[in-house]
Amino acid sequence: MTGMATWQRVTDIPIAKQLYNEVADGRSADKAQLFFTASVLNKYRESGSYKIIRTDTSGRLSHPGVWSVDFGISGEDDTLVHIPVTALVHKIPETEREHWLSHMITLPVSENFLKGLIRPGCLDDGDIRAW
Repeated sequence: MTGMATWQRVTDIPIAKQLYNEVADGRSADKAQLFFTASVLNKYRESGSYKIIRTDTSGRLSHPGVWSVDFGISGEDDTLVHIPVTALVHKIPETEREHWLSHMITLPVSENFLKGLIRPGCLDDGDIRAW
């Protein structure tokens, strides 16, 4: 994808390092960030019922009087938005979650590892070996 940010080490960004230290020690697990393409907001821009405001690096999507969510803006040319896990669970209405999930992005993942998290059990994942 063009315009997407490359990955960064959390330890290279002091405030991210502080946040993820708090996540790791259990104080702020709900603040771990989820990332989405900024196009997640297009649906709301096209509707007269929503309001989107921003500064250089933060924004807010609101359905006035109904719900709102604050988000960070990142990536080259503002191609990404990010929210804490708690916002996806508690701020974005259930009826909107599928839309948000369709714009969510991730680093490459092990599908078998995720399968094991979702439904624990034995997975045929090759021979066990030293690494």
